Amino acid sequence: MTQPTRGMSVTTIATMIVVTVFGFANVTDNLAALGLAAIPSWLVVGLVYFLPLSLILAEFSAALPERRGGIYSYMELGLGPTGAFIGTWAYFVSNLFYLQSVCSRFVISASIAVTGRDVFETRTWMVPWLGVLTVVGLTWLSSRGVRVFARFSSVMGRAIMFAIFALIAVALGAVLFGALEPATPFEAHALVPHLDLAYFSTFAWLLFAVAGAEVAGPYVHDTKNPQRDFPRAVVTATLLVGLLYVLGSVAVAFLLPVGSINKATATYDVWAALGTLLGLSPELLGRAYMTLGLFVSVAAYTVWMESPIRAMFADVPKGTFPEFLTKRDEHGTHHRALWTQAAVVSLLTLVPLLSGSGTDSGSDDFISLLNDLSSLSLVVPYLFISVAYVRARQAGMQSPFQLARSTNVAVTIGVLVFVISALGYLGAGLYAFDAETIDWAYVATVYLGPALLIAFGLLLRRVSLARARPGA
Repeated sequence: MTQPTRGMSVTTIATMIVVTVFGFANVTDNLAALGLAAIPSWLVVGLVYFLPLSLILAEFSAALPERRGGIYSYMELGLGPTGAFIGTWAYFVSNLFYLQSVCSRFVISASIAVTGRDVFETRTWMVPWLGVLTVVGLTWLSSRGVRVFARFSSVMGRAIMFAIFALIAVALGAVLFGALEPATPFEAHALVPHLDLAYFSTFAWLLFAVAGAEVAGPYVHDTKNPQRDFPRAVVTATLLVGLLYVLGSVAVAFLLPVGSINKATATYDVWAALGTLLGLSPELLGRAYMTLGLFVSVAAYTVWMESPIRAMFADVPKGTFPEFLTKRDEHGTHHRALWTQAAVVSLLTLVPLLSGSGTDSGSDDFISLLNDLSSLSLVVPYLFISVAYVRARQAGMQSPFQLARSTNVAVTIGVLVFVISALGYLGAGLYAFDAETIDWAYVATVYLGPALLIAFGLLLRRVSLARARPGA
């Protein structure tokens, strides 16, 4: 097989991570759910979760520079083949729910970019069907080769980062120099999180918003100096993402009343408010940003379509999965696995139609359901990664880049990541149990969906290994 030329720079890898991880919708969603308390929450989550988790991933990648960078290889160091499979399959499953979410939201964003409004607010039932078409289209693009879109993502990512920094600078500058009265009063009590059921129910949203540094893992071998450049890229991206979430939240609160944020249209609303502040057409500026965001989303989601598949199939032992799924072309693209994934995501995208959850109550509630599904499932693989890291460090893992030189300190940080991930899993969708009438269809969709898919993966592995045995 032809080996790709190493040439992806620190900037390219870091930009890939930032564009994939940072989502402006995460800023507005969490402000809508938590109010101004989202701002200190970003600081806490960034420092005690995102940064340690990113450094753990960087240490793993530096310790295994000649592997393909899949998280299977990371977890195998500490958990062995079976534990690594469960953790990697859980990651693959979580990505299915994430793709279900982004493809559905993509449709709503496209309607705002084209028309300036959410045309699906009263037609939410149409979103899953159009989401399926989006899944098919993005899968086809992903099958063309992720390296092309990684470069495109880097270019477009810089453009949208420039736009977001401009929004932050203008909003903060306008308030600082007295040209704008903050739309949301910044009062001390509003900044303090209320540690109640509602807060912990959306805590996983915060973890989900900062997850994704591992997306660049499969391309660690494509960097110029994997042991030096890849950790630098991860740390740089981590700090930038945290800064964007904090300052972005402040800027949005300056421009919009936090209590009236609508999750479906908030991104457009923010840029329309900026247009009013600058004396420009609110509709024109709002639609321009949404259009730019669509181009960036295509690049980012295309990477997300393919990267977890590489993570899933790159390093697993032969026979773990049917050969039908593991076969790849000379560029490492798993075409059959991509289209199998598309079929599963399409089915998941249509699930809300079957249960009625969210699709009969408007885009805002539908997005909340998607947030719960993707957030809960995404923290599961981080439970396995944190345990694998603790065991690998205790076993004496050697790496040119280390989170901490002291094994005891490293283990303590690994345990902290595990605890926070576990809290995020238990908290996602927890508010459903506080309702007067519990929506058991919603509870089953959110909590049992990931568990059933993980169980299916274990069954598939067992059957595949049995068939791969000599004489079978």
